[in-house]
Amino acid sequence: MLSDKLIALNRRMGSAEGNLKAELKKLKEEIDTKKNKKTIDIIIKKGNKSVDLGTQHIQFENLLKYVQAKVNVYLVGSAGSGKTTAAKNIAKALDIPFYFTGAIASEFKLTGFINAQGTIVSTEFRRAYENGGLFLFDEIDASYPQAILAFNAALANDFMDFPDKKIERHKDFYCLAAANTYGSGADREYIGRNQLDAASLDRFVFFDWNIDEDLERELAKNDTWVNYVQSVRKAAKKLGIRFVISPRASFYGATLLEAGIERKEVEKNVLWKGLDLATVQQIKNNL
Repeated sequence: MLSDKLIALNRRMGSAEGNLKAELKKLKEEIDTKKNKKTIDIIIKKGNKSVDLGTQHIQFENLLKYVQAKVNVYLVGSAGSGKTTAAKNIAKALDIPFYFTGAIASEFKLTGFINAQGTIVSTEFRRAYENGGLFLFDEIDASYPQAILAFNAALANDFMDFPDKKIERHKDFYCLAAANTYGSGADREYIGRNQLDAASLDRFVFFDWNIDEDLERELAKNDTWVNYVQSVRKAAKKLGIRFVISPRASFYGATLLEAGIERKEVEKNVLWKGLDLATVQQIKNNL
């Protein structure tokens, strides 16, 4: 038990105080982490069956309720916060197919088209709209606004004109859009984002998706590294430094450390990613 190890360390403090203090601090962090664990395990009942979705984001259950209500959800969250994973697990919970489209530059990515042979080339969106399923429009705020007009029309009505025919919206069609911004255009963190028109945004209910730091820690399986990443994230936010430190920094860093890569190299390539030395030092001074 961690508590037994802690007691033993306290008794040994007199001989090798420096090293033992460091080890003691590490053990205290582990104990605090386990005491404060807030991740949730989700089990969905389907008739006489139960589907174990495993450990999920702290907001997962609430998001599931929104989707089950069949409102179009605009999921806003930082990079790497688990929006796509959540959408896939929502589809699993509802026992429906999952469909996905990333940022688009043309409406044909949604509607499809008729090729030179006269055959309709279908899309993920059409399959979900026609046959039912959960459709995730990822990075909708990085798509060209004009290309989203067709999507807007499909959500506004119970039917849509595709290149070959009009199709009615399936009763089991669910829609999620994921973005890093609220559709108001680029900011200092996400410069490649477009402003979406008010009519398109009005089709959605907005849902703020936060970083679940307990889930981040559990998935990375390296508390010391994750604690450092999270402290850097907090310091950067406190200083007003616009710098994305997503949970991927925890996951990738933990993987590289496990592979034997030097800690200094991992920090440089995974965490700081070209940030100027003065800013790095400013953040470190505030940890």
